[in-house]
Amino acid sequence: MVAGGFMHQRPYMTTLPARYSSFVPGAGTGTDFSEIIRLVGLDAMVRLQRELLRRFIKTVDQHDSRDRCFIATIESLADLACSCACKRPKKATMRGLNGTRSRSFCRFCGKPAGLKSFADDVSQVRGNDDNLRLSTKYCTDHQPQLPSGASNLAYRRAKRSVAQFDMELGRLNRQCANRGTPQAASGDPLVDRYFHQYLLSQTVQPADKGELRNQARLMVDSKLSDRKKQMLILQWDGLNQSEIAQKLSIKRQAVSKALKSLVACPKLLLLEG
Repeated sequence: MVAGGFMHQRPYMTTLPARYSSFVPGAGTGTDFSEIIRLVGLDAMVRLQRELLRRFIKTVDQHDSRDRCFIATIESLADLACSCACKRPKKATMRGLNGTRSRSFCRFCGKPAGLKSFADDVSQVRGNDDNLRLSTKYCTDHQPQLPSGASNLAYRRAKRSVAQFDMELGRLNRQCANRGTPQAASGDPLVDRYFHQYLLSQTVQPADKGELRNQARLMVDSKLSDRKKQMLILQWDGLNQSEIAQKLSIKRQAVSKALKSLVACPKLLLLEG
């Protein structure tokens, strides 16, 4: 499956300038993408290719048709590698933790679930702690119980906000898939514009599923409501707090309080337009 999916990489690279080869593993030496995967593994290849793509966007991308095609092609390669890593074999030859290699995100964020994390990095296990529970659904931050046996407050908060998390994740995925115009489909033009501008300032790609999940978690934990998104995009448009209040038919004090609450999360703020 892997060999068939990546076999046409070399002919495509010959149509591009030589400098593009440094952003695709093995292209500069003529080594097939599939051969690199056999050497380093699918998970490592996904991480490497995404990092190289980020470097390309920051240093080379001219936003023309050739570069857009190249970015889309490399995104597809990374996404295919990720899908191959997630696919479970028809006949499992390994049992126990050695067979636990499928990608499993925490239900509430972009971190790997406890069992996945353990299977990938045994050093994370603290000796023979009998109280440690390796969850297939939650990361160590969001497990229902702490190693001490006490109830996990972070789990309870995340569980209460799971619908909001799913909604924000869906918006981020839709917008990330098409950056050219507002695509979040929130039902509010100002909110859609916020997601559009928010992702334009980043290099995250559709294949960066874990990072998109973490961003959705950040929005929920920071209580970034749709009203606050409206305020942020209007602020980016150059409106002051009084003008924002008038535009949204609310009091200026409400605008000031809402914007102050977001100061602790600069990643969610937009640069002034």
